[in-house]
Amino acid sequence: MNSLTLLRTAALTITVATSLAMPASASKGEMSYIDRAVMSVCVEASQDDAFGLVKTLKAYRISKDNAVKKVVCNAQPLVDFARAEQAHKVVKLLTPVENRINGNVTIKDVDAPL
Repeated sequence: MNSLTLLRTAALTITVATSLAMPASASKGEMSYIDRAVMSVCVEASQDDAFGLVKTLKAYRISKDNAVKKVVCNAQPLVDFARAEQAHKVVKLLTPVENRINGNVTIKDVDAPL
């Protein structure tokens, strides 16, 4: 990892930690747009709501690639966080993106007899 990636990861981790440490009485006006976006994505992932996650990503204009690469929930990358929360639907949704980003290729023979 280069230093720019480490800085971005650290910034997202700090953002998530800050947003989770805010008191419950804090109004939404006190949270920044990024804090609300990251918190919403993490909540949808922890609830195993794949449709809600896709809807949230679209609402905040975050691509699945950027979500997998940059969103950090509880000091874990988004897909690892979903695995830890046993959010099977979210993991199933994001695993192909993670594999493509990591360079993993799956070869499937479509001409094989059944």
